[in-house]
Amino acid sequence: MLGNTLRRSSLVRTTLCSSAALLALVSCGGSQGLEPRYVAVHNTMTAVGLAQTGSISEGSLAQGADARVNVTLNGGECTTFVALGSGISNIDVRVIGEGDEELGTDGTNDPHAATQICAPRSGDFQVVVTATEGSGGYILSSWSGTAVASSGPSAGGTRPVVASSGTGTCAEPLPIAFNQPANGTTAQNQHVMAGSCVSGGAAPEVVYQLTIENRAMVRIALESQFDGALYVLGTCGNMGTEIACNDDAGDTNHSLIETTLEPGTYFVVVDGYGSESGSYDLAITETALQTVADRCTTAPVLSPGAAVTASTQGSADYFQATCAGGARSPDLVHQIVVPQRSRLRVRQQTSFDGALYVRRACDDPNTEIACNDDFASTSESLVTAVVDPGTYFVYSDGFSGQNARGGAGNVTLTASLGNVNGGGATGDSCSSPATPGQGVFPVDTIDASDTTLGSCGGQGGADVIYELNLTGRSTVEVKVRDAEFAGAMYIQSTCGDRTSEEACAPIASSDPRSQESTMTATLGRGRYFLVIDGERPDAFGAANVEVNITDIAALERSCRRAPMLRPGRTVNGNTTNEQDNFQASCAGGAASNDVLYRLRVARRSVVRIDLSADYDAALHLRRDCADQSTEVACNDDHQDNRHSRIESTLDAGTYFVIVDGFRAGNAGSYSLEVDVSRP
Repeated sequence: MLGNTLRRSSLVRTTLCSSAALLALVSCGGSQGLEPRYVAVHNTMTAVGLAQTGSISEGSLAQGADARVNVTLNGGECTTFVALGSGISNIDVRVIGEGDEELGTDGTNDPHAATQICAPRSGDFQVVVTATEGSGGYILSSWSGTAVASSGPSAGGTRPVVASSGTGTCAEPLPIAFNQPANGTTAQNQHVMAGSCVSGGAAPEVVYQLTIENRAMVRIALESQFDGALYVLGTCGNMGTEIACNDDAGDTNHSLIETTLEPGTYFVVVDGYGSESGSYDLAITETALQTVADRCTTAPVLSPGAAVTASTQGSADYFQATCAGGARSPDLVHQIVVPQRSRLRVRQQTSFDGALYVRRACDDPNTEIACNDDFASTSESLVTAVVDPGTYFVYSDGFSGQNARGGAGNVTLTASLGNVNGGGATGDSCSSPATPGQGVFPVDTIDASDTTLGSCGGQGGADVIYELNLTGRSTVEVKVRDAEFAGAMYIQSTCGDRTSEEACAPIASSDPRSQESTMTATLGRGRYFLVIDGERPDAFGAANVEVNITDIAALERSCRRAPMLRPGRTVNGNTTNEQDNFQASCAGGAASNDVLYRLRVARRSVVRIDLSADYDAALHLRRDCADQSTEVACNDDHQDNRHSRIESTLDAGTYFVIVDGFRAGNAGSYSLEVDVSRP
């Protein structure tokens, strides 16, 4: 059965051996250590009534490489492929059909692998052997026939993934129908496959065949006298066609699947966790569904600016998407009417791992214009787009990855429409900039114009402009958090004139929301313009902006007045009533209250500075008091968060030592010691 055409990737050596004599593997170049294990597998397979078919493929693989073997299979016949590795700590085997469709795969992490498929048609297939971890020799063989039950261990440590043609198998599935409960036991069957929710197990399973004539929401309930499991396949034996899988529903003796199925034939598999088996009761019911056309026609309308609360619980999976693992969960659809070309923003908050997408035509997935699974968190989704006039459809759905299907729950939707030409935002133009002052303030560019452009971005994006008036030489720090868009922030001395730019930094979209974008510039006295800009026309939305302005002249005066540290002397102090004048590269930015000291080094020396505090303290060292870029060293925790230490070889000169705290709000009493020695 194994053909003599072998395609290889980084394949070192490949031979095909006759199956007439097993021990002849040695004579035809068998890898050392494989032959005894192969003989053991052969004996086990033969003992359970299977026969080797075709030739044995043998070769060598580097780590990460694979070998592809062409095989010809007969439709409806079940075949098991077994691969053994020598020096390969994790070998994998899978079977693929036309278009690289995966029909069977091994789910273990072992130096041996096996997979069984029941060919859906007669024709040519490929068996792919991969050295996932390690490198060395391998042997691949195939087996078919009628297996008899065996409770003995598998030979050579390889689990006997074999095809059984008995009742309740892929070869002979048991019929089952809606509202006709079934019962039985898995103990009399063999282990052939495992669903994604029990992957790696070796429990026997029973297969049922279910035929569906009309699209329906199907509920499959299993009650077992053991730790049971339940999964549904589109093609029996092909784990790549798994539709749903559930191990425990409430407790280990119950499993439940609720999913939407199209007309066709499906295979319901009763399995077990690990190697457990026993008796069970199985019941399948259906709920008739609206047609997709009816679902679209009755979609409620979203009004811009008005929040809508609903639930996907009890709904069916009518629609799918390009994100969120296909979004094959219960869903809802709303429609929104767009009277003119506009900026569209839809926010969604869910009580589960939700997904959100928008289409132009309700029943045509090819018209999807935007899809978002997670924005900021798994329970938040956001889509933005520039859309032409018309009716659009908004879908509330859920993530449907391999082990997380059918998420459902409460949904809150809010849609907004903005003028694509702008003109309605605060700080919309150079002639009418906003004045932010200092601190944190919100921005929203959904109604903003595209006024200007920065050197690091902002081409075609909506922007808002803020005026900064500096009374003296100052450091301006701008932070952008929770941004719904990617873009740029920049400062210009002449609004709209890119050549007058003083600083520019990118803005990262808050996906995830933990991201923060920062820009710092040192500017002289005068008038400046801060611009928050989107990177492209559909990059718009809300963000929180923080502006901090530090008067360098005043800071430099305090630097000159800073007390001098003396080596060998302990200094005690308290930061509670101080201000936050300095930040650092460690300690989460060290945005807590701080105290400044000077340290004069007479000659090149090894300097060690120790800080002990009753709070989460931090310590940093600079050459230039007013310039954070001259930071020499920074330490947050030394042994624990109450101690910090800096030890560095410094050239002669004056340095500035700053006693600070982790992030914001950490202040208290401290002791500081300095030791200076020759290098």
